[in-house]
Amino acid sequence: MCKISHFNFYSRHQSGFFKNIHYFCPKFLISTMTNLKLFVLATISLMASFSINAEVLPTPQTTGGKPLMQVMSERRSSRDYQENQTVSKQDLSNMLWAAWGITHEGKHTVATAMNRQELVLYVVTPTEVSRYNPDANTLTVVNTGDFRKYVTMQDFAAIAPINIVMVVDTSKQEKPEFQGYTVGAASQNIYLYCAQAGLKTVVRAGFDRDNLPQILKLSANERIMLVQTVGK
Repeated sequence: MCKISHFNFYSRHQSGFFKNIHYFCPKFLISTMTNLKLFVLATISLMASFSINAEVLPTPQTTGGKPLMQVMSERRSSRDYQENQTVSKQDLSNMLWAAWGITHEGKHTVATAMNRQELVLYVVTPTEVSRYNPDANTLTVVNTGDFRKYVTMQDFAAIAPINIVMVVDTSKQEKPEFQGYTVGAASQNIYLYCAQAGLKTVVRAGFDRDNLPQILKLSANERIMLVQTVGK
């Protein structure tokens, strides 16, 4: 046990307070400093890992496009998709920003009840599954492979190039009606973006409820709400 006498405080102007502590309890300080060093190194390693795995998307194009009233009239749900088509990274960045991007002061493009910000977006492509980070506008791979058959109970979605899985963190927002509002608003923004960009989309509630959470590596607090298919 570390013992610090009044001498430590009296003499700190001569040899330094922390030097006196080290003199009276060197083992304690050495252990603490070692643990701190290990913690810092582990944190740096973890941050580097995230940086390596994160793909920076093109900067979202937040100006231009068709007039709002026009794209609202052109909004459609489409279920016919061409196989082996792609959606550009710019379009993907734009639609993710439209659904859940950052606008100002940490706010998002859609409102959340009590500012709980419970929405999490995952992107499923023919080659991987990634988690969207709106703050950095990046995608971080959580699984590799073609898992499109798990995001649908309909064949057309299994050949589409993009499926966006909408997840809510119930630890942030526990009320289903508020969760539903946020997800619905995000889905409509994707619809409107696709209408002005010449892309097809449809929102769906059918998916493999047993396996998809494991594929996305969701926590116990995260729940899948909807999946939105995007393609040409």
